[in-house]
Amino acid sequence: MLLETLKSEAVQRGLLKPEEEIDLRKAFFLVRDMPYTRASSRDSETIIHEWRGTCSGKHYLLKKLFAELGYQSKLIACTTVNHIDPKSVSGKLRKLLEQSNGRFVDVHNYLILELPDGGEMIVDATWPLATKGMGLVVNEDFVLGVNHQIASKPIKSWVVPEEGDSQEFKNKILKESFTAEELAHRDEFIKELGIVTNSPWTKCLVWLQKLVKGSSGRN
Repeated sequence: MLLETLKSEAVQRGLLKPEEEIDLRKAFFLVRDMPYTRASSRDSETIIHEWRGTCSGKHYLLKKLFAELGYQSKLIACTTVNHIDPKSVSGKLRKLLEQSNGRFVDVHNYLILELPDGGEMIVDATWPLATKGMGLVVNEDFVLGVNHQIASKPIKSWVVPEEGDSQEFKNKILKESFTAEELAHRDEFIKELGIVTNSPWTKCLVWLQKLVKGSSGRN
């Protein structure tokens, strides 16, 4: 089971105690705080073992984890056009955003979780806590029934079919929605953003933010 694989990896990385069990909340936090970096594959076990992923890989994994916990969910794909202030970042990221006037296109993935009372809940685990200072949408908590903010404003949305390859479905939308130049810029931006969010400095920020949050909760 993926839950067992996730727990084993989280314990090994010092993110979970051996006696702790993974529930919906913990599954969300563990996946959310995986560095926003493309893994070598979007296969869920690969995402866990490499401990990284982008919106697609993270939500492919989270959907399966929720299912193992007894909750069904729908995977959503939506076209988005983001506008990010180049001054909010530095280095190559700033240069890439300056080239596009702060414009970044994508097909974003998130989940709609089906609740026991028949309701639904938006779940978005895209951005790690450490990226909050970059002005990105970080969902800091997980309260059952309380919608998350979608990381990017949807333009057009699709429910990804249960059958078939989810990534092929996403790739088809990308090719039909954006130019080759926009997609090349997207790939460069995601690659560079992955370097930033996976840096030792960013990992240190995650640890400090959790420490401060934990300390505040005890006061």
